[in-house]
Amino acid sequence: MNELQANKWRKTRGMGKGKYVMYFGVVAWGLSLTALFTATEWFSQQTVTTSWVYIRLVVFSIVGFFIANFRWEAREKLYLASPPPKKQSKH
Repeated sequence: MNELQANKWRKTRGMGKGKYVMYFGVVAWGLSLTALFTATEWFSQQTVTTSWVYIRLVVFSIVGFFIANFRWEAREKLYLASPPPKKQSKH
């Protein structure tokens, strides 16, 4: 992880793991995939089954939870393994 990535992750990790997983996993992945697959259903069948929308929302939110959780763990591991930020000297 380079210094720019580390600085970005430092800001992101400030929100905490729970918020990160809920926002980037459950909300972002869950809603995005639900919308994508519902749109696919609409374009291919010209109809949307409401029960399938709810099922997709639950399933893709769970998938998003795991994706975001694994991403958090991987980035945290990279962040902790990266060298500490360079201190700027004052003259």
